Amino acid sequence: MTPAERMATARRALERAEAAAGLRTRLAVAADDAASPRPVASHLAAAPAPDTAPEGPGAPAPVPPRAGVPTDADHLPVPAPLAGFFPPAGLRRGSVVQVGGSSSLLLTLLAAAQGEGWVALAALPDIGLQAAADAGLHLGRSLLVPRPGPEAASVVGALVDGVDVLAVGDCRALSARDRRLLSARLRTRGAVLLSTAHWPGADVVLRAGEARTGGLGRGWGRVEAGEMTVHGRGRSGVAGRVRVRLTSTGLDVVADGAREATGPVPAAAAPAVAADAGAAASRLRAVS
Repeated sequence: MTPAERMATARRALERAEAAAGLRTRLAVAADDAASPRPVASHLAAAPAPDTAPEGPGAPAPVPPRAGVPTDADHLPVPAPLAGFFPPAGLRRGSVVQVGGSSSLLLTLLAAAQGEGWVALAALPDIGLQAAADAGLHLGRSLLVPRPGPEAASVVGALVDGVDVLAVGDCRALSARDRRLLSARLRTRGAVLLSTAHWPGADVVLRAGEARTGGLGRGWGRVEAGEMTVHGRGRSGVAGRVRVRLTSTGLDVVADGAREATGPVPAAAAPAVAADAGAAASRLRAVS
């Protein structure tokens, strides 16, 4: 599919999502919005493209493409430090990944899988555009539905038809039946879903824990680095963990845990992903 065809498909998906939610679509084009940490408004919107921002000394430097495992037509890239949790070819199209404990982890996965395609974020009102851009997400190819409302099943279903990867937050309007139907639709359309809430039958479950950050004092400073342990489990039941470091220059492995049966992934304290401070301050790059 050519870039023009991808854009047309994504725009059709946005229009269908708009119709399902009964909302007017507004395409946000102000370059200032891309640098704003404010949550996106509740309407449906295509995020402002970085390449529409004025060039000049104050313009932000572009984020380099993500390095990851080799992929084919049936798989999408994943960050190299997390590759051990996925099949050798990468993130399989049609699959569901449950991601908990860190918005940085969610955005890093989403940015790596985006590649040259389109992504959407639904029911994630606390994710700021600055954090998404710092994680490497191409905002010009991102659709935002912060609050899909009671018609969430129709909205999310429409987005599945038009994007490669869809991140969904704790959307209580989605029933168990809705989730089963969406899983089937993902397999048919070849899209990937990243869910911050429990998703029955998820192919991979990831949860960040044991996090710590550096750079903050008492009432001053900013997050300059951080570490977290990512626990993962596939449908086979085999589990493992990896310790990763978040800095302004990348995401790297600190120490590997044996990827063998180590018990269940730690239970979530809450179904939604926590918007950790590192997401807004760190530019995450998967390294090979």
